[in-house]
Amino acid sequence: MLSELSPYLEWFAQYVERYTQQSSNEQQYIDLKRDHTLRVLDNAAQIAATLSLDSDLRKAALLGALFHDVGRFEQYKVYKTYSDRNSVNHGLLGCRILRHENVLAGESREMQQAVRAVVALHNKFSLPAMLPNHIRVATTIVRDSDKLDIFPVLVSNFTHDGSKSDVVTLGLKDGAELYTPQILHNVLHGEPVRYVDMQYVNDFKLLLSSWVFGLEYRTAMQLMHERGVMEQLLETLPALPEMADVKNVVREEIQRVLKTNSEKKGK
Repeated sequence: MLSELSPYLEWFAQYVERYTQQSSNEQQYIDLKRDHTLRVLDNAAQIAATLSLDSDLRKAALLGALFHDVGRFEQYKVYKTYSDRNSVNHGLLGCRILRHENVLAGESREMQQAVRAVVALHNKFSLPAMLPNHIRVATTIVRDSDKLDIFPVLVSNFTHDGSKSDVVTLGLKDGAELYTPQILHNVLHGEPVRYVDMQYVNDFKLLLSSWVFGLEYRTAMQLMHERGVMEQLLETLPALPEMADVKNVVREEIQRVLKTNSEKKGK
Protein backbone atom coordinates (compact mmCIF):
# COMPACT_ATOMS: atom_id res chain seq x y z
CA MET A 1 0.00 0.00 0.00
CA LEU A 2 2.88 2.37 0.79
CA SER A 3 4.96 1.54 -2.30
CA GLU A 4 3.04 4.13 -4.33
CA LEU A 5 4.33 6.80 -1.95
CA SER A 6 8.03 6.09 -2.58
CA PRO A 7 8.76 9.41 -4.40
CA TYR A 8 7.05 11.33 -1.59
CA LEU A 9 8.91 9.43 1.10
CA GLU A 10 12.17 10.33 -0.65
CA TRP A 11 11.14 13.99 -0.86
CA PHE A 12 10.21 14.00 2.83
CA ALA A 13 13.57 12.52 3.85
CA GLN A 14 15.43 15.14 1.80
CA TYR A 15 13.26 17.93 3.17
CA VAL A 16 13.96 16.93 6.78
CA GLU A 17 17.70 16.91 6.02
CA ARG A 18 17.50 20.67 5.42
CA TYR A 19 16.73 21.10 9.12
CA THR A 20 19.71 19.19 10.50
CA GLN A 21 20.81 20.89 13.73
CA GLN A 22 24.36 21.44 14.91
CA SER A 23 23.79 20.22 18.46
CA SER A 24 22.48 16.76 19.36
CA ASN A 25 20.19 18.37 21.93
CA GLU A 26 18.35 20.26 19.18
CA GLN A 27 18.63 17.49 16.59
CA GLN A 28 16.59 15.19 18.83
CA TYR A 29 13.54 17.36 18.24
CA ILE A 30 13.92 17.12 14.46
CA ASP A 31 14.39 13.36 14.72
CA LEU A 32 11.35 13.21 17.00
CA LYS A 33 9.02 14.65 14.35
CA ARG A 34 10.61 12.72 11.49
CA ASP A 35 10.14 9.41 13.29
CA HIS A 36 6.69 10.41 14.51
CA THR A 37 5.61 11.15 10.94
CA LEU A 38 6.63 7.72 9.68
CA ARG A 39 4.80 5.98 12.52
CA VAL A 40 1.68 8.04 11.86
CA LEU A 41 1.86 7.00 8.22
CA ASP A 42 2.04 3.36 9.30
CA ASN A 43 -0.94 3.86 11.63
CA ALA A 44 -2.92 5.44 8.80
CA ALA A 45 -2.13 2.52 6.52
CA GLN A 46 -3.39 0.08 9.16
CA ILE A 47 -6.62 2.01 9.72
CA ALA A 48 -7.23 2.53 6.00
CA ALA A 49 -6.78 -1.20 5.37
CA THR A 50 -9.87 -1.91 7.50
CA LEU A 51 -12.07 0.60 5.66
CA SER A 52 -13.86 0.41 2.31
CA LEU A 53 -12.01 3.23 0.54
CA ASP A 54 -11.45 3.87 -3.14
CA SER A 55 -7.84 4.26 -4.27
CA ASP A 56 -7.93 8.07 -4.41
CA LEU A 57 -9.34 8.43 -0.91
CA ARG A 58 -6.82 5.97 0.49
CA LYS A 59 -3.99 7.86 -1.20
CA ALA A 60 -5.25 11.22 0.10
CA ALA A 61 -5.29 9.82 3.64
CA LEU A 62 -1.78 8.39 3.35
CA LEU A 63 -0.31 11.51 1.78
CA GLY A 64 -2.04 13.56 4.45
CA ALA A 65 -0.44 11.36 7.11
CA LEU A 66 3.01 11.71 5.54
CA PHE A 67 2.77 15.50 5.30
CA HIS A 68 0.61 16.28 8.35
CA ASP A 69 3.56 17.62 10.38
CA VAL A 70 5.70 18.99 7.57
CA GLY A 71 5.30 22.44 9.14
CA ARG A 72 6.86 21.30 12.41
CA PHE A 73 10.42 21.51 11.11
CA GLU A 74 10.20 25.17 10.11
CA GLN A 75 8.28 25.84 13.32
CA TYR A 76 11.11 24.48 15.43
CA LYS A 77 13.80 26.20 13.37
CA VAL A 78 12.20 29.62 13.84
CA TYR A 79 10.56 29.38 17.27
CA LYS A 80 12.35 26.47 19.04
CA THR A 81 8.99 25.14 20.23
CA TYR A 82 6.18 22.84 19.15
CA SER A 83 3.57 24.92 20.96
CA ASP A 84 1.29 26.41 18.31
CA ARG A 85 -0.13 28.99 20.68
CA ASN A 86 3.38 30.28 21.38
CA SER A 87 4.44 30.29 17.74
CA VAL A 88 2.42 29.47 14.62
CA ASN A 89 -0.30 27.02 13.55
CA HIS A 90 1.81 24.14 12.23
CA GLY A 91 -1.07 22.73 10.16
CA LEU A 92 -1.56 25.94 8.20
CA LEU A 93 2.20 26.37 7.90
CA GLY A 94 2.48 22.86 6.49
CA CYS A 95 -0.23 23.62 3.95
CA ARG A 96 1.71 26.68 2.77
CA ILE A 97 4.94 24.67 2.55
CA LEU A 98 3.32 22.02 0.36
CA ARG A 99 2.06 24.72 -1.98
CA HIS A 100 5.41 26.56 -2.05
CA GLU A 101 7.45 23.37 -2.58
CA ASN A 102 5.00 22.18 -5.26
CA VAL A 103 5.64 18.65 -4.03
CA LEU A 104 2.21 17.42 -5.19
CA ALA A 105 2.58 18.73 -8.75
CA GLY A 106 2.23 15.24 -10.22
CA GLU A 107 -1.19 14.70 -8.69
CA SER A 108 -4.58 15.85 -9.93
CA ARG A 109 -5.86 19.23 -8.79
CA GLU A 110 -8.47 17.48 -6.65
CA MET A 111 -5.83 15.33 -4.93
CA GLN A 112 -3.60 18.33 -4.25
CA GLN A 113 -6.48 20.23 -2.70
CA ALA A 114 -7.54 17.26 -0.59
CA VAL A 115 -4.06 16.60 0.81
CA ARG A 116 -3.45 20.26 1.64
CA ALA A 117 -6.86 20.39 3.34
CA VAL A 118 -5.99 17.35 5.47
CA VAL A 119 -2.72 18.94 6.54
CA ALA A 120 -4.41 22.25 7.36
CA LEU A 121 -7.24 20.60 9.29
CA HIS A 122 -5.54 17.73 11.13
CA ASN A 123 -4.82 19.79 14.25
CA LYS A 124 -8.11 21.70 14.44
CA PHE A 125 -10.16 21.42 17.62
CA SER A 126 -13.11 20.28 15.50
CA LEU A 127 -13.76 19.85 11.79
CA PRO A 128 -16.08 22.17 9.82
CA ALA A 129 -19.64 20.88 9.57
CA MET A 130 -19.89 21.26 5.78
CA LEU A 131 -16.58 19.59 4.95
CA PRO A 132 -16.73 17.37 1.82
CA ASN A 133 -16.96 13.72 2.85
CA HIS A 134 -13.73 12.57 1.17
CA ILE A 135 -11.74 15.25 2.98
CA ARG A 136 -13.50 14.47 6.26
CA VAL A 137 -12.68 10.77 6.02
CA ALA A 138 -9.04 11.34 5.06
CA THR A 139 -8.63 13.89 7.86
CA THR A 140 -10.20 11.71 10.55
CA ILE A 141 -7.90 8.84 9.58
CA VAL A 142 -4.90 11.14 10.03
CA ARG A 143 -6.24 12.59 13.29
CA ASP A 144 -6.71 9.11 14.78
CA SER A 145 -3.29 8.00 13.50
CA ASP A 146 -1.63 11.09 14.95
CA LYS A 147 -3.18 10.58 18.37
CA LEU A 148 -2.08 6.95 18.49
CA ASP A 149 1.56 7.91 18.16
CA ILE A 150 1.63 10.88 20.50
CA PHE A 151 1.04 8.71 23.59
CA PRO A 152 4.40 6.87 23.80
CA VAL A 153 6.43 10.05 23.27
CA LEU A 154 4.60 12.00 25.94
CA VAL A 155 4.34 9.16 28.47
CA SER A 156 8.12 8.79 28.38
CA ASN A 157 8.37 12.44 29.43
CA PHE A 158 5.57 12.28 31.97
CA THR A 159 7.18 9.31 33.69
CA HIS A 160 10.69 10.74 33.33
CA ASP A 161 11.84 7.58 31.50
CA GLY A 162 12.87 9.81 28.65
CA SER A 163 14.42 13.29 28.57
CA LYS A 164 12.10 15.70 30.39
CA SER A 165 11.55 18.44 27.87
CA ASP A 166 9.56 21.66 27.79
CA VAL A 167 9.51 21.35 24.00
CA VAL A 168 7.57 18.10 24.28
CA THR A 169 5.34 19.07 27.22
CA LEU A 170 4.72 22.54 25.74
CA GLY A 171 6.22 24.46 28.66
CA LEU A 172 3.32 23.62 31.01
CA LYS A 173 3.76 24.02 34.77
CA ASP A 174 4.71 20.89 36.66
CA GLY A 175 3.26 19.92 40.01
CA ALA A 176 2.53 16.47 41.41
CA GLU A 177 -1.16 17.10 42.13
CA LEU A 178 -1.94 20.30 40.27
CA TYR A 179 -4.65 20.31 37.59
CA THR A 180 -7.40 22.53 36.18
CA PRO A 181 -10.87 21.59 37.58
CA GLN A 182 -12.71 22.43 34.34
CA ILE A 183 -10.50 20.05 32.39
CA LEU A 184 -11.18 17.28 34.90
CA HIS A 185 -14.91 17.99 34.55
CA ASN A 186 -14.73 17.72 30.77
CA VAL A 187 -12.98 14.36 30.87
CA LEU A 188 -15.41 12.89 33.41
CA HIS A 189 -18.32 13.94 31.19
CA GLY A 190 -16.82 12.77 27.91
CA GLU A 191 -16.35 16.31 26.63
CA PRO A 192 -13.39 17.55 24.55
CA VAL A 193 -10.53 19.47 26.14
CA ARG A 194 -8.85 22.45 24.48
CA TYR A 195 -5.09 22.87 24.41
CA VAL A 196 -5.52 26.56 25.23
CA ASP A 197 -7.12 25.70 28.58
CA MET A 198 -4.13 23.72 29.83
CA GLN A 199 -1.96 25.14 32.61
CA TYR A 200 -0.30 22.10 34.16
CA VAL A 201 1.34 18.89 32.95
CA ASN A 202 -1.51 16.98 34.61
CA ASP A 203 -3.90 18.91 32.37
CA PHE A 204 -2.01 17.53 29.38
CA LYS A 205 -2.43 14.01 30.76
CA LEU A 206 -6.15 14.61 31.20
CA LEU A 207 -6.44 16.01 27.67
CA LEU A 208 -4.78 12.89 26.28
CA SER A 209 -7.06 10.63 28.31
CA SER A 210 -10.06 12.46 26.81
CA TRP A 211 -9.02 11.31 23.34
CA VAL A 212 -10.83 8.01 23.87
CA PHE A 213 -14.01 10.00 23.22
CA GLY A 214 -12.61 11.57 20.05
CA LEU A 215 -11.19 8.60 18.15
CA GLU A 216 -13.27 8.07 15.02
CA TYR A 217 -12.43 4.48 14.15
CA ARG A 218 -12.73 1.29 16.14
CA THR A 219 -9.43 0.10 14.63
CA ALA A 220 -7.67 3.09 16.21
CA MET A 221 -9.12 2.19 19.60
CA GLN A 222 -8.10 -1.43 19.10
CA LEU A 223 -4.52 -0.45 18.27
CA MET A 224 -4.37 1.87 21.27
CA HIS A 225 -5.65 -0.89 23.54
CA GLU A 226 -3.30 -3.55 22.14
CA ARG A 227 -0.28 -1.29 22.56
CA GLY A 228 -1.21 -0.49 26.16
CA VAL A 229 -0.46 3.20 25.68
CA MET A 230 -3.58 4.52 27.39
CA GLU A 231 -2.91 2.36 30.46
CA GLN A 232 0.64 3.68 30.58
CA LEU A 233 -0.73 7.23 30.50
CA LEU A 234 -3.35 6.59 33.19
CA GLU A 235 -0.69 5.23 35.51
CA THR A 236 1.08 8.61 35.43
CA LEU A 237 -1.95 10.45 36.88
CA PRO A 238 -1.61 11.59 40.51
CA ALA A 239 -2.97 9.31 43.24
CA LEU A 240 -6.14 11.32 43.89
CA PRO A 241 -9.75 10.03 44.19
CA GLU A 242 -10.89 12.14 41.24
CA MET A 243 -8.14 10.70 39.06
CA ALA A 244 -9.36 7.20 39.93
CA ASP A 245 -12.71 8.32 38.51
CA VAL A 246 -10.95 9.40 35.32
CA LYS A 247 -9.36 5.97 34.97
CA ASN A 248 -12.74 4.28 35.36
CA VAL A 249 -14.45 6.51 32.80
CA VAL A 250 -11.69 6.05 30.24
CA ARG A 251 -11.49 2.27 30.68
CA GLU A 252 -15.27 1.94 30.38
CA GLU A 253 -15.26 3.91 27.11
CA ILE A 254 -12.52 1.71 25.66
CA GLN A 255 -14.44 -1.44 26.50
CA ARG A 256 -17.68 0.01 25.12
CA VAL A 257 -16.09 0.78 21.78
CA LEU A 258 -14.26 -2.55 21.51
CA LYS A 259 -17.55 -4.36 21.93
CA THR A 260 -18.97 -2.71 18.79
CA ASN A 261 -18.79 -4.53 15.47
CA SER A 262 -18.60 -1.47 13.20
CA GLU A 263 -15.51 0.09 11.61
CA LYS A 264 -16.60 3.45 13.01
CA LYS A 265 -16.72 3.45 16.80
CA GLY A 266 -20.12 3.69 18.41
CA LYS A 267 -21.87 3.22 15.06
